[in-house]
Amino acid sequence: MKVRMLVGGTLFIASVALAATEDIRQTVHNLSLHSNDTTEVCVFCHTPHGSNQAFTGAPLWNKPIDATITFQVYGGGQTIGGTTVDQPGDVSRACLSCHDGVSGVNAIINLPGSGGWDPNGTYIDYRGGTQPWRMPFPFAVGKNGAGNNYDLRDDHPVGVVYRGDEANPPASLKPTNTDITGWNVSGDSDGNPGPTIGDLLRNGKVECVSCHNPHLNAARFLRSGDGNSFSNLCMTCHGK
Repeated sequence: MKVRMLVGGTLFIASVALAATEDIRQTVHNLSLHSNDTTEVCVFCHTPHGSNQAFTGAPLWNKPIDATITFQVYGGGQTIGGTTVDQPGDVSRACLSCHDGVSGVNAIINLPGSGGWDPNGTYIDYRGGTQPWRMPFPFAVGKNGAGNNYDLRDDHPVGVVYRGDEANPPASLKPTNTDITGWNVSGDSDGNPGPTIGDLLRNGKVECVSCHNPHLNAARFLRSGDGNSFSNLCMTCHGK
């Protein structure tokens, strides 16, 4: 939102971040809106009982996930600054368990109610059927066009170490203790007064949730508060 202010006879135009709330019910991640089986919102990703014990990337995960899948990563495994791009971390694989374009969005381990537990997953009714419903391109970031799957080469690298704390950090990155007031950040993970860039990292790495909060009622689930207006999202971490 732009706000015009008259100060001392001079007109200033400021960009003001609007506070977004964590209410997944009001977002496209409310998959229950397209199901004839349940009105439960959380069940498509989480379950209080019988969760996937082999996956620790997200709490009480209710989806079968193959953490051994190898993705094609940005830059063939290296950024232009020479930083190694690893495979997506577990927290990113949680996102990719729907957004890889291969996994069934409607595959869950523990169905609503009792007696519907299967560690290999069962397809809940979604968009009128109980067949695997796979997210289409371009919403599936791991599926490029009609061809390549498990392909993250044209996406912002995840699983990549943020180099802002090195003795000689690259000019393109800001230090991790940079203040990012106005962003949607949960908790203090780096110990610096904040919120800071360091609070966005997971094990020191950039992951999907560094920029996106899947529960946030905001455009593209961006944590930045004002989307990417004037490239504010990018310029938060990148110096140029």
